[in-house]
Amino acid sequence: MTATTAGEAFKQSIAPILAAIGALPHAALGFGASSAPPKQKARLLKAECGYTVHVTRKWVDEAGAPHRPHHGAMQVDCAEGPEDGAEGIARAA
Repeated sequence: MTATTAGEAFKQSIAPILAAIGALPHAALGFGASSAPPKQKARLLKAECGYTVHVTRKWVDEAGAPHRPHHGAMQVDCAEGPEDGAEGIARAA
């Protein structure tokens, strides 16, 4: 047997207890779609120039793309577009 079911003896012994405590108030139980907020998307952007680093949009917007000493600014993949709505590859000036 893979499940336990309530027998007649159990039902008779639990009936007075259930009658005394009354209904248990709770929210409706739902199956399927969750009512929880959606998971947060990844915030890191990928910057490349010979090797790959990840950087947050805040730092790209405030300080620009990361720099390598001998190669200059790295290319930052802005797949989701910066806050001004532009999309594509961002380069530090």
